[in-house]
Amino acid sequence: MENRFNLVDEEWIPVAGGERASLTQVFSNPTLSALGGNAVQKLAVLKLLLAIALSAHVLKNDRDWESLGAKGLGEKCLAYLDEKRDLFWLYGEKPFLQMPKLKDLKDANGKLLKGVPIGRNYIPDLLWDNDTVLFQSQLSRPLTDAEKAVFIVSIMNYGLGGKRVVKKIPPLSRHYKEKTDSAKSSPSLGNYVGYLNSCIWGQSILETVWLNLFTFQQISQFPLWKETPNIPPWEEMPVGEDDPVARRLKNSFMGTLISMSRFALLADEGVIYIEGIQYPSHKNGWREPFMTFGDKDKMIWTDTNKKPWRNLTSILAVNYSGEASPFSCPQMKLLTRARSKREVIGIWAGGLKVTGNAGDQSVKRTDDYVESLVFIASKDAGDPWFQSFSFEMQKLEDLAYKSLGYAVKKYYASLSAKPESIMEKAKEYFWQLCEPTVQELIAVCDQPENMYRLRKQYADFVQQSYNRFCPNQTARQMTAWAKNRPYVREYLAKERKEDASA
Repeated sequence: MENRFNLVDEEWIPVAGGERASLTQVFSNPTLSALGGNAVQKLAVLKLLLAIALSAHVLKNDRDWESLGAKGLGEKCLAYLDEKRDLFWLYGEKPFLQMPKLKDLKDANGKLLKGVPIGRNYIPDLLWDNDTVLFQSQLSRPLTDAEKAVFIVSIMNYGLGGKRVVKKIPPLSRHYKEKTDSAKSSPSLGNYVGYLNSCIWGQSILETVWLNLFTFQQISQFPLWKETPNIPPWEEMPVGEDDPVARRLKNSFMGTLISMSRFALLADEGVIYIEGIQYPSHKNGWREPFMTFGDKDKMIWTDTNKKPWRNLTSILAVNYSGEASPFSCPQMKLLTRARSKREVIGIWAGGLKVTGNAGDQSVKRTDDYVESLVFIASKDAGDPWFQSFSFEMQKLEDLAYKSLGYAVKKYYASLSAKPESIMEKAKEYFWQLCEPTVQELIAVCDQPENMYRLRKQYADFVQQSYNRFCPNQTARQMTAWAKNRPYVREYLAKERKEDASA
């Protein structure tokens, strides 16, 4: 088969602004500010870039990391890509992250497997066949080679669990007994509603890779990964679900970046797609550096009703609470190192919310991609700032639930109506009003006078939401509205007292 579409040279990586870039451009062009695409595509591509960086040059410790710098890392990666260029063909005898032997497999009827269209079953952004088409951009169309490359990279760690794989074919590893007609979800997504993933964000894609890169010393601190060599799968592909290479990936840090949880082959304008390496869930001890997790299998999940910025105190807690922190995010432990080298640090968090049913995952109803990106001045992001930010975030949560939620509940109780669904809508609207102010909140949370002005704005958001969902058109409504208006005096009065003593 002819080699074509080399990921080193072809422009396939989504970049902010709608453009695409090649691997060469990403590692050589510091003007490429940020990855584009949806939240899962950003995560999957970033993990690939980190895997390339880890393969190109193993950093011993933070001193090596500092002396190399983003530019030096880019040069190492370019040299590696030049040497390994023949391993990055999307099509050919050894297609990138794909299993050519799938074309020789036969189904239960003895027929060779054929590719199926890459549709909504695999990519939630695409339409179902019976979806209503509202815009020209929604019309079905074949994917470009660039889009197929992103698809292949994304499904390795973020494939949906369920029966969308080819069924009733024997496992590729002899005596392997874990294979069923329903594939386990990929490890970075998880077999529930979807893990929330977090990382550090730099001023360019290359800087983002450098800031998130683990050194050998840091990797060795994790017992699960410290003894296993980090050989990328494009250098040595597994031949089955449970061969030595598959077991090495399952127990190495490289497996958190490129898990090979799906064996796939682009073919016939579509894809042949089966389950690959099975990974344990978080309940069985699986952890990734991008996850935020606590004791007793407690995780932070992707939630479309709670944008990721609202989890910022939990995500950052390990940097300020030390061993006493209820949560840990290994990627965020690199924040201290990053703060020493950059004046402003970005914190990105996101993921895909899915619905699970008996092991099958799908994107339906309110499920969607969510992500948040905030920037923190390194000089401000110390312990005093974090305590102030945590305090103000808790006050905001109280404002939403105790002031607004209670007011809406009492309003509808006065009218002998059930308030539950409307309460949730009112709080959701309140958080939507708050979201554009997050960056300001981060900047002024430890400045009492400026924070008081922002608190007045939040108090006004409470009233706006109350007015929107608690009408006062009739006399009876007016009475209930006036009697149950949200109580925000304490939220503001306390701040005045603090201002007076400042």
